[in-house]
Amino acid sequence: MNDSRSPCASFARVRFAIAPLVLALIVSPPVAHAAKFARGEFAGSFDSSFSVGALYRLQPPDPALYGPADSFRGVAGTGYSVNGDDGDLNYAPGIVSELFKGDHELELKWRNVGAFARGYYFIDARTAHTRRTPLSEQARQRVVRGADLLDLYAVAKFDLGDTVPVDLRFGRQVLSLGESTFIPNGINIVNPVDLSKLRVPGAGLKEAFLPVNLLKASVALTPRLTIEPYWLLEFRRNELEPAGTYFSTTDVASRGGDKAYVGFGTLPDSGTLGALPRGHDRDAGNYNQFGASLRYFSSILNDSEFGLYFARYHSRSPVLSARTPTGPIDTALVHSTAASLANAQLAPALIAHGYPAADVPAALASLLGAAFANAPASALPAALQPFYPSAQTIATSAGKIGLLTATGTARYFLEYPEGIVMLGASFNSAIGDTGISWQGEVSYKHGVPLQIDDVELFFAALSAVNPVFGAHSQVGNYSAQYNKELSGYRRHDVWTAQTTLTQAFGPIFGSQQATLVGEIGGLWADLPDPSVLRYEAPGTYTSGSAAAMTATGFGAIPATPADRFANAFSWGYQLAARLDYNNVFAGLNISPTIAFVHDVSGNSPLPLANFVAHRRSLNLAVELLRQNAWAFEVRYVNFFGAGASNLLGDRDYVATTVKYSF
Repeated sequence: MNDSRSPCASFARVRFAIAPLVLALIVSPPVAHAAKFARGEFAGSFDSSFSVGALYRLQPPDPALYGPADSFRGVAGTGYSVNGDDGDLNYAPGIVSELFKGDHELELKWRNVGAFARGYYFIDARTAHTRRTPLSEQARQRVVRGADLLDLYAVAKFDLGDTVPVDLRFGRQVLSLGESTFIPNGINIVNPVDLSKLRVPGAGLKEAFLPVNLLKASVALTPRLTIEPYWLLEFRRNELEPAGTYFSTTDVASRGGDKAYVGFGTLPDSGTLGALPRGHDRDAGNYNQFGASLRYFSSILNDSEFGLYFARYHSRSPVLSARTPTGPIDTALVHSTAASLANAQLAPALIAHGYPAADVPAALASLLGAAFANAPASALPAALQPFYPSAQTIATSAGKIGLLTATGTARYFLEYPEGIVMLGASFNSAIGDTGISWQGEVSYKHGVPLQIDDVELFFAALSAVNPVFGAHSQVGNYSAQYNKELSGYRRHDVWTAQTTLTQAFGPIFGSQQATLVGEIGGLWADLPDPSVLRYEAPGTYTSGSAAAMTATGFGAIPATPADRFANAFSWGYQLAARLDYNNVFAGLNISPTIAFVHDVSGNSPLPLANFVAHRRSLNLAVELLRQNAWAFEVRYVNFFGAGASNLLGDRDYVATTVKYSF
């Protein structure tokens, strides 16, 4: 009876946020010169940048994306969840973020050793001014005010013997693998992502990819063949947007989220009735994560580079599991609730129809007794039979309150399963003399934890106190099995593949250079048929079974169509283009960009969520760069398509940023 938004749904949007940032890295003009210093064999550099920006919401919340128990300016929702709408309802059209950010990089070198450190700090003067739900302290630390030391690692370069160069790096760092430009969940599995850093004004990939402690060696076995083994020394999770912030789409699993409300959007999230508390998260261990890559450069094959990859790692994204209630429904609570309701509603009606006041208590007892026993109306005296439908309604309501109260003793929790094994291959080449760069990769992952549809999971959990839910749950019936843990995921094999074409053009449309990038990719998972077991996809807030939804007792709430759940195969593409107009006026460069993302078919299973069928995004931006130091950018982003499965469908925005680098 759960309508929670999966904790993994947020990661369905990673690709939409990364796209314009990656394009900027590919074709951006050079940055300002760093402050450099040297003394003898000791040298170093210090880079700094400061930015001020604002983000403007362009439209009000879409009622289809929040539940009927919630409202925005008096407009009730029409969706089937209240567990992911805090961020949507917290901000009206207008300014939602005013961010100042600074970041610094320090690099030191002495002979064949060195060190690198990078950190940032920020303060947002607007995002904490929410309309409805205050941000938690955990959320405020991520988006309102904070600082973090990102990279911090040491480097040593030396030769094994006289002919084998070695580059050794130890500490917190970012390790990029594979050849994917835009599409995630391929070979590049080492570093988690902080989603809250991807869409802020002045966003940069440097803050979004979280460094991890690891030891990496790059060994040039021959001038053309390099092997790079690595060993991870810590586990870090992907960071969702904190609950209640503008881009958040889950109030259940992100920082600040501590409960899930059952009721398919009909119960308000302001109370405790029907709230399923969040248990302790289960992080993966720090160790037993390692891998290696082997790269070969071939001058014969048009200066192509080929790569092979192996990794053993832990899931960076969470899956949701559950624990059944600690005991049965409290029948005393149910009967006392029914008695209170009957005294308030039925007793006045009986008296108004001439029933003697002294006989009312016995009459109410007879009516409620028959209702709880599901007896026919004919079993009651003729004088009471007209009141029996009302007694049945009261008994049903009291039973629902008993069930929702028992729900509060159940738990959900997030876990990060360990031991995923990945094999991959990649290439980076060019197509003849056309000037088109061509790259691609394919990866196979064994033992990937994929999220079972959370409605099925919670039907199974609540079957401990009401077996009618177990009769309709694909996970199983756990009648009277109290305080029992239920795994919310199954492990599967997953294949991903993508290929990218990049073309740089000469003068066109008055520009000095134009760059066009296109990437297409797909994901395949060995999922069973949805009739056997349904897997989570964004926007699946009700069961896929009409009989199950009828059994919930929450009224005429429709089942979710089968094609809305996760599919075995899904694919999409992305296009991005940029024009560079250099030295337009007094050292001013102007660079307009456009990016279009289209998920063509299929819903990727969460927590992978690469594609959501028919989801699209358009990203338009213009950057003005003066003397490679001052930059001004204005960006417009439009999310559309996929209906209620597009969790950001009503959060179009414009962002402006001024940045100074030195």
